[in-house]
Amino acid sequence: MDQQRSGRPVFATKGLTDRAFAAAGAALVAYACSSSPNVPWGIAACVLAYAILLWFRPAVFLIALPIALPAFDLGLWTGWSMLTEADLCILVTVAVLAVRAPPTRADLLPARLPLLALAAMLAVTATATAIGLATHAEPSDNLFLRPDNALRLAKALIEAIALLPFIRRRERTHADALDLLAWGMIAGLCVVTLQAMAERALFAGVFDFASDYRVAAAFSSMRVGGGHIGAYVALALPFLFACRLPNRQAPTAALIALAGVAGLYTLIVTYARTGYLAGLAGMGIAALAWLAARRYRDAGRIPAVVPIALVVAFVAAIGLAASSTVMRDRIGAAAADLLTRQDNWRAGWAQRDSSILGTVFGSGLGTYQRMMREHSTVNRPSDLVLESDGAGRFATIKTSSVFFLGQKIPLPAAGDVVLTLSMRSDGGSRLGILLCDKVLLYSDQCRGADPVAPPAGQWQTVTLRLKTEGLGRSALGGLLRRPVELSLFNTSANTALSLRDIRLTDEAGVSLLANGDFARGLDRWIFTDDTHVAWRILNQYLMTLFETGLLGLAALAGLIGVAGAGAVRAVRRGDPMGAAVLGAIGSFLVSGLFDNVLEAPRVATLFYLSCGVGLILFERSVALDLPDRPNA
Repeated sequence: MDQQRSGRPVFATKGLTDRAFAAAGAALVAYACSSSPNVPWGIAACVLAYAILLWFRPAVFLIALPIALPAFDLGLWTGWSMLTEADLCILVTVAVLAVRAPPTRADLLPARLPLLALAAMLAVTATATAIGLATHAEPSDNLFLRPDNALRLAKALIEAIALLPFIRRRERTHADALDLLAWGMIAGLCVVTLQAMAERALFAGVFDFASDYRVAAAFSSMRVGGGHIGAYVALALPFLFACRLPNRQAPTAALIALAGVAGLYTLIVTYARTGYLAGLAGMGIAALAWLAARRYRDAGRIPAVVPIALVVAFVAAIGLAASSTVMRDRIGAAAADLLTRQDNWRAGWAQRDSSILGTVFGSGLGTYQRMMREHSTVNRPSDLVLESDGAGRFATIKTSSVFFLGQKIPLPAAGDVVLTLSMRSDGGSRLGILLCDKVLLYSDQCRGADPVAPPAGQWQTVTLRLKTEGLGRSALGGLLRRPVELSLFNTSANTALSLRDIRLTDEAGVSLLANGDFARGLDRWIFTDDTHVAWRILNQYLMTLFETGLLGLAALAGLIGVAGAGAVRAVRRGDPMGAAVLGAIGSFLVSGLFDNVLEAPRVATLFYLSCGVGLILFERSVALDLPDRPNA
């Protein structure tokens, strides 16, 4: 029998290659954990516990990763964005499974069309990454303006491709990988809902739908705007139609209904118009495809009334939410916002590389913000640069938009706090200071001082006392407490403000601020920007054309096309997983009309994994070594 079809690993299970690969992954994880600026031992303990569990229960990654990707992100506290806690979980997964359950050649090399789709995406991403890394960039410590931003964007596809062989192996040997992955998607949706409810409980009230407070949950990628949480929820919801529990009809229906309510709640409190449309599209497509699959075969023993009731309730709830005061105002502003988006599209598109090579291959991953900063007269993003002199390091904020440099801090038990820092102006800048309750998008209970104008070209030390009374309010009997953030910003556009030796202490002199001398770079600091149009083209297809050219757009269309074809074939075989993939792809296509979804690596990884499921479904219709999924 051919080794490719025998199921035997191509390389020895305990061979040197496996061990070296796993050791490299483990070393990288260990380094990342030890370097984490926020409770490294806690992160290391979580990762180690997951690695142990994965060794004894390899299939657990199919549940754990769809939870970790949207929900395990401490970026608001660590300041990290290149490498996140979810990335560590993926590294551990690949390292452990490379030894514990290595894939075979058949798992590594899918059928012809799926392989071609993946190879095309990988080739254009590698090319666009190389262009992005090679494109000129001014010195910056703002990741979005650095060449290695290309790596941040490229890692989503790399991680998904690295995971696919292990998913295919599990599906080939146990025929349950896709079911487990679907339940993982729904579990992740429920965890994100808990995070959203906790945020609402602290800032607006869980069921106060009259408040315009929009949740961010653990999506630190929204630091410069973007509807990432809405796009994620719309992507995950269709997997409700693929979830099945053998021989347990009533519990299955109850769990699906509960998860559907959870996802619907989260989508509503995003108050995102595009998110609502994407959710409606995804659920509608999935429901129709599920009913079509049921015509061919009993789709998982779930009564047809369950998905129909889910969609009816979903449409009704979205309709009610859209009629609220908050959404009426947002819908009323849709025409004006569309004009803003059109201006954004034109301004961004004008900065593309319009040469023949640029049209074909794109301007490079991660280059959009740099080109806008260096060449555009509008929608220019702000910059942040760490510099050094004889007295040490300092940060310079070069303001073009509404840009905040902040850090989450612990509050003292009682009394005020004292802020001391040194600052220098280029002649027109003014320092703004705020101490607020804040997760990411909204600030509350702010207190600060009048903007301070330092002398031009000279360092000036400022000491201010800030009130803390009323900050850090708790909820649920003290189980939850509002995070508090110190924010520093330049109130004057198109000027530069330098800061150094930032100290925040309580009345007893205990330090409340970490890395105020920037000795560890920007660890613990996070920047946010209220001018969303400065950081992206608000259209996924234009952004893909800009960064990866015609080849990139064709490769993305090819991946979606093959995955969608696999999903359609699965529906025709009566497999409800096809309905979930079609719904997920449909929601992504709608989300991309008015946002750049792939700029959020964790959301992009889940999208690519959803397409990967479609590729597996495509293979099932042409490859004999992948068993058909059971009907229960």
